[in-house]
Amino acid sequence: MQRTVHAVAVWRAKRVGRGVVDESSAAQTQSGGDEVATMASTVKGLVGLLDGKPTLAAARGIPDAALDSIYGVGRELYANGHHREALPSFEALCLYDHADPRNWQALGLCRQALGDYAGAAEALAFAVGQCDGVDVALQLQLVECLLAAAAFEAAAVALEPLAAAELDDASAAKVRVLADRLERVSAGEQG
Repeated sequence: MQRTVHAVAVWRAKRVGRGVVDESSAAQTQSGGDEVATMASTVKGLVGLLDGKPTLAAARGIPDAALDSIYGVGRELYANGHHREALPSFEALCLYDHADPRNWQALGLCRQALGDYAGAAEALAFAVGQCDGVDVALQLQLVECLLAAAAFEAAAVALEPLAAAELDDASAAKVRVLADRLERVSAGEQG
């Protein structure tokens, strides 16, 4: 994990040193979780508008079984390669039950399969923001989408929590690969 921290630090230092970002932007990037925290705070503030109910589904009286059915339909469509058809199911779930990170993860994975990496990263970041601790698989998926969307600063920020996480060998190898990709991007910007 030391290598991951080093790769992220080198990448940032090169960006600041070349004037690609200024010191204040670099500091702002380091607090990359702020945007997710702001979204989560906004959603929590909207809960009061739902007549004291925690979700729109609860406020509208939609039972959990109905939400599970929608998830099942979306999951089956996604699993069978019908990503465009699955997308509305996951979007509806995020609207009606914003508090379930699996809905945001499913939306992110579906958007990723459709090539909408920025949209996927947005949904996955919301899922990450709702998790207690570090969900390694989810965090890795977020970093991959951010890299694919060319959001390199955000990818570096998203990679940081994995440096402190306890990882199995496969996850540690994947983190090294992603850190190497980030380092190559940094080296490519110099040339």
